[in-house]
Amino acid sequence: MINVLMKDLPSRIKAMSTANSDGTYTIFVNSRLNLEQQQEGYIHELLHILNRDYDKQSVNDIELNAHRIEG
Repeated sequence: MINVLMKDLPSRIKAMSTANSDGTYTIFVNSRLNLEQQQEGYIHELLHILNRDYDKQSVNDIELNAHRIEG
């Protein structure tokens, strides 16, 4: 299950997500942004969940892989 919540976040953050202890996930979408930016952020975070990125160890590795950047 994926919970989605709108939250006031810093403008540089479109969305963020967490893996919860009960096996669910929560995506926090920045309520300060326009709909297009919110959708982009939601999709980005959803892809992290679908790609099982939370099973990986490093947040940096997750973002590098998500953005196809070589470190």
